[in-house]
Amino acid sequence: MLRLEIYQETAHFRIPTIGNPYLSYPLPPPSTVYGFLRAITGYEKINPVNTKISIQGKFNALSFEKERLLLEKKKDTKPNIVSIQKLHQCFWIIHVDSPHEEKIVYGIQNSPRILRLGRKEDLIIDMSLSTDLETIEFKRETCIYRDDFKIYVPWEQDKEVNGSLFRIALDSKLNEKNEISGYEFVNLIYTSTRKFSKVAKVYDGEYLISWISANS
Repeated sequence: MLRLEIYQETAHFRIPTIGNPYLSYPLPPPSTVYGFLRAITGYEKINPVNTKISIQGKFNALSFEKERLLLEKKKDTKPNIVSIQKLHQCFWIIHVDSPHEEKIVYGIQNSPRILRLGRKEDLIIDMSLSTDLETIEFKRETCIYRDDFKIYVPWEQDKEVNGSLFRIALDSKLNEKNEISGYEFVNLIYTSTRKFSKVAKVYDGEYLISWISANS
């Protein structure tokens, strides 16, 4: 198991069902994380079937900023000014449990490019990588967890976790031309790690883990 600690000065993960202003998910969507893992491994077949991920973290500020975008029409493109919600001073914790961990580590350590998570302009300013981690049985009386962090939890009808429910892209679907033709969605709860700790099962000695995969 790997743990990635990622810092971004700014980030925007667009909620596609909201037009103007463009609002952002409060944490990176799973589809963004899977896309990042594929990109750094030379587009290895990393997907929710063979790789589990866990996403948590925090940001320190929000802003709405005007940006000029080019909207693609059937015949041409049209410039438009839209208001975009941005997250600032972002710190993400991403756990990865995958058979491709060696290639992921190599890709991070030997990437010839500046890494990014999300849009091209949302660069990864700093990243630390921990390898060969093991999950440990969670015990409330002994675990020290980051209660200022938020976490995505797979939604289960009978699980009592309070938070905001998002229908969010788990991963992209490709057509015969290897182009994105749609997305596979999953229901995730955005909640605090303090609330999640009531139902948490495992952690890595420092951070709680809530696995997201095709079986979520």
